[in-house]
Amino acid sequence: MSSLAKEIIEKLNKEEDAQVLAEVLDFYEYLKQKKNKGFKKKWQYIDEDEPTKEETKSYQQYKQTKEEFIPLENIMKELNLDE
Repeated sequence: MSSLAKEIIEKLNKEEDAQVLAEVLDFYEYLKQKKNKGFKKKWQYIDEDEPTKEETKSYQQYKQTKEEFIPLENIMKELNLDE
């Protein structure tokens, strides 16, 4: 945790006026909403591109592989961790 965060937490912990704490929470919510709007705006302007031939080929190979999954218990036995 940053030193600034620790300092703020300590000061808020010592604060006895409920009105001050309510104002701090309101301001925090305002900042949070403002930042969320900024993130949403950034995502709106990101265009998705089409996958390249290589990406499509890799994905198809991944889908076609029939890898056998090894149960965790078997691995633990092989490594003598089941004791």
